[in-house]
Amino acid sequence: MDKLQLKYCIYYGSWLVWPFMAWLVWRLRQRERRWLVATLLVGCLVFAWARFVEPQRIRVQETVLAGTGGQLRVVLISDIHLGVYKDSAYLQRLVDRINTVQADAVVIAGDFTYEPDGRPLAPMFAPLGRLQMPTYAVLGNHDQQAPGPDVDAELRAALATHAVQVIEGRSVTLKGFRLAGLGDRWAHNDDPAFLHATPSPLPTLVLTHNPDSAIALGPDHAALVMAGHTHGGQIRIPWLYRKVIPSRYGFDRGQQYLRTPHGTVRVYTTVGTGEIGLPMRLFNPPTIDVLDLRP
Repeated sequence: MDKLQLKYCIYYGSWLVWPFMAWLVWRLRQRERRWLVATLLVGCLVFAWARFVEPQRIRVQETVLAGTGGQLRVVLISDIHLGVYKDSAYLQRLVDRINTVQADAVVIAGDFTYEPDGRPLAPMFAPLGRLQMPTYAVLGNHDQQAPGPDVDAELRAALATHAVQVIEGRSVTLKGFRLAGLGDRWAHNDDPAFLHATPSPLPTLVLTHNPDSAIALGPDHAALVMAGHTHGGQIRIPWLYRKVIPSRYGFDRGQQYLRTPHGTVRVYTTVGTGEIGLPMRLFNPPTIDVLDLRP
C-alpha cells in the first residue's frame, strides 16, 4: 500500500467512529465498566470533532497591525491543500466567505495542493476566479515536490487562468505598499536579492510560504512578512503540537518577531485552511486572517 492509498484509508475509514460511538452509547446502559465506556466515548467525541467538524469550519480573524508605514486591509490565507482531503466545494465556501470581507487585496501564502493525484488543476481551483479583490500568491513546498508531486508549471498556469498573480521574485505596488513575493524555502526559491537590487521608497510587505525565509531579511527589507506553512501545529494538543511544527526558528501562528543578522523582522503566520497528514484539526480551525495595517 502506497502513502496515497493509506491517506484514503484514513480519510474514509475514520467514518467507522460513528457506529462505534453508537455502540458505546448502547453499552452505557450496562453498569459493568461504565467508566471505561464513558472514557472511550469522550475520546471518540473529541476525535469526531477534530475529524468531521473543525476542519469544515471557516473562521475570520481580524488583527490590527500598527507601525507598518501605511494603511491597507489585506486578506491572508495559506495552505489550502486541495487534493486528498479537500476539494473545490470547500474552496468555493472559502471564496464566498472572503467575498464578505471588506479588504483591498487577497494574498495566498502557498501550498495550494496536497496529492492532487493527477486531477487537472484548472477546474479544481476555478473558485479562485470568483474572488472580488486583486489576488496575489506564492507557491509552497507541497506545490514543488517537497514532498511531491511537482505541479509547479500546471499550478502556475491554472492560477493565471483564474486571475491569481504569482509574484515570486518580483514586486507589485499595492495602495502605498510594495508587495514582494519570495518562493518556497525548501525548494531554494526564497532568495531576496531582488529586494536589495531594487530599493523602494514604499514600505515593503513580503509574502512567502515558509516564515523561516524571514531569516534573510531585515527591517529595511520588510515592514511585515506574511507566511503560512506551520498550520499552527494543526492538531494543537498542548505541549505536543510544537514538536511537529516544521520551523527552524520557532514560528507558530500569529504575530512574532525574528532576530536576524540584519535586524529584527516582524512576521505574521496564518494557520491555513487545509490539512496534511491526518484530515484533522483541533483547537485550530481553518482561518481567514484579515490584517488591518496601519501607519
